Amino acid sequence: MRKTAVILIALWITLTFGCGKTTEAPPAGETVAATGSGQKPDAKTQDPADIDVDTLNVPDKVKQQIKSGRIPKDKVQEILARFQGEAGADQGDAYPVSVGKVLRKNLNSYLVLNGIVEPERKVEVFSRLPAYVKQIVKEEGAYVRESDVLALLDDTEIRISYEQAKIELEQARLSLEEAEQNYIRNKELIAKELISEQEYQTQEAQYKQRQLDHQNRLENFKNLELQLSYAKIRALSEGYITERLIEVGSRVTANQQVYTIEDFRPLLVRVYVPTSDAIKLEENMRAEVTTEVLKGHVFTGEVKLINPRIDVQTGTVKVTVEVYDETLRLKPGMFVEVRIVIGQKENVLVIPRKAVLYKQNKTYAFILNGGRVTQREIVLGLTEEDDVEVSDGLTEGDIIVTVGVDGLKDGQRVDVI
Repeated sequence: MRKTAVILIALWITLTFGCGKTTEAPPAGETVAATGSGQKPDAKTQDPADIDVDTLNVPDKVKQQIKSGRIPKDKVQEILARFQGEAGADQGDAYPVSVGKVLRKNLNSYLVLNGIVEPERKVEVFSRLPAYVKQIVKEEGAYVRESDVLALLDDTEIRISYEQAKIELEQARLSLEEAEQNYIRNKELIAKELISEQEYQTQEAQYKQRQLDHQNRLENFKNLELQLSYAKIRALSEGYITERLIEVGSRVTANQQVYTIEDFRPLLVRVYVPTSDAIKLEENMRAEVTTEVLKGHVFTGEVKLINPRIDVQTGTVKVTVEVYDETLRLKPGMFVEVRIVIGQKENVLVIPRKAVLYKQNKTYAFILNGGRVTQREIVLGLTEEDDVEVSDGLTEGDIIVTVGVDGLKDGQRVDVI
């Protein structure tokens, strides 16, 4: 856009000021400053505020850019003076470009893949008790830790049975203590031959029966105590609640799913890599994750797992990339691009990708030489984002055209913007 605007301004300047437009004679008695050969006064002396944009002989697109302020009026005069030159030399054929130096830097080699973000762990929480929902404690989106209470179930019936079992257990305990005391006393008496063997065995059997009865009551009490604890639905792992499947007043059954909890730290992306590329991968290789939803944000990760088996149908290997995002902007379900660094070239010649001209299956760059450019064929190597390696055709420090290569020709005059 900037290149187009500059070209249009240059055209307007040439048409408006370089085509020998005549001027009206000043009224009698007035004096005009000599400018040589009947030229207009120096454009630099014109007040920018006096420019009437609507009367300019320029395309409407340029007028709109001047009105909107994208081309300030004071800059129009500056560009006019620049193209007119000190001696009024004709530069109408000069093409506006931007230039830069050929530099050396390190470039990474990437393997680019696509995948879906998944949580590291997804836990489904089930009700262990058939009961009505009494209270919702945690809502969707809440962060919970293991054993946090998520919801409460109505425990009225179970609590009644629990209290009754508690009383029965206490009764069984008292009976057991009484039977134990009798058994100890009879054991002393039988040793002194004060009671018969039959009486002793009867007391011993009663003691063992009371032990069994107490044990039975204790197990029943523990079972009801456990069921009573099930009235509090708890989180089984740490993470964020992504689903709540119950409502207050609804009845749940045993083994009915009521919540879903997902752990976002870390997140996982499973990608499927062609076999020819998979052999280049190793665990702990660095990866970069991006998504169109969060433009400008790059999330770091690493290769966590490489499946040893090749999918026969697709010829790919499943690779799991682990991604850390403490900001929680990256969400499960997002479609992302994964770039795995599989190598690096150090200290190579690099130019911007936009400086390359592609023509007839060949690549070229334009070198600035004085006020003109020279087209030179180049050989490209590794590409990383907006940079590309030049393996042949350029040397470090060469000044090349970085913006405006599409409209250039070999030997063309240019004006560096």
